[in-house]
Amino acid sequence: MIGEENRGYLRFRQDDLEIITTTREAGTLLYRAGQAGVDHAATGGAAVDDTVVDENYRRLGETLGIPRERMVRVVLDHGCAIFEADRSAGGEGVSSDRQNLGGFDALVTGERNLYLGITTADCFPVILADRQRGLVGLAHCGWRGIALRLEALLFRKMLSLGAQPRDIRAVYGPGICPDCYVQNDPLLKRVFRDDLGCPSAVIPRRDGCYGIDLKEASRKNLLEAGFPGEILETGICNACDPRFFSVRREGAGTGRMLTLAALRGPGGSGAPRSAR
Repeated sequence: MIGEENRGYLRFRQDDLEIITTTREAGTLLYRAGQAGVDHAATGGAAVDDTVVDENYRRLGETLGIPRERMVRVVLDHGCAIFEADRSAGGEGVSSDRQNLGGFDALVTGERNLYLGITTADCFPVILADRQRGLVGLAHCGWRGIALRLEALLFRKMLSLGAQPRDIRAVYGPGICPDCYVQNDPLLKRVFRDDLGCPSAVIPRRDGCYGIDLKEASRKNLLEAGFPGEILETGICNACDPRFFSVRREGAGTGRMLTLAALRGPGGSGAPRSAR
């Protein structure tokens, strides 16, 4: 359930956990101008003036009441590296002159009120939170990340930091549904059916193509890693919903949404709905 919808973002809350996902009204939140470390591969090489993105971040921070110094965003690599963030990383990735966190696709922190961030435009932002121990993690789960079992690696990383399996809650933010993520390349069929052992994620279609259920495969990864907790979801397909950017719908040069996740004080109503 959406706790708050405003111009440019959706905000979800449950207890201490707060999740924010921007919409296209906020503009693109990915720097693409040509500095070293910016993830051009994820954007199809499309150029956007960095001053425009800087302004988008400035306006977003003002609207949310969250200073950029309390946000940290990684520059994605479609791999499985996890960045452990503390307050010293605040401001990284959210201004044009601080694009230093390249090569990571997940973050974790034990700092309350530090907002972890990733950009997406079809991939799922997967949030894991242990509010009892003040730990929150955020993973970028497209097909590559799921094939590398990134969400399971983040779960195990949180356990190594003191989280307890029974106290971790998982939330799936907006991402692409299998009706929109249609493929005819046999590669992904092999990855999900054979490598991941998740045939239920491969959905045949009458036209000979197949849909891929990324969320189904990702949940299976978590459960196989020993995750026993509650799995929640926002229930939003960004490719179906014109409020959001989608590479599948619009092409690689489209914009990117930002998802932020943090543990803070009690959040009131508006919890995501349970997926189990």
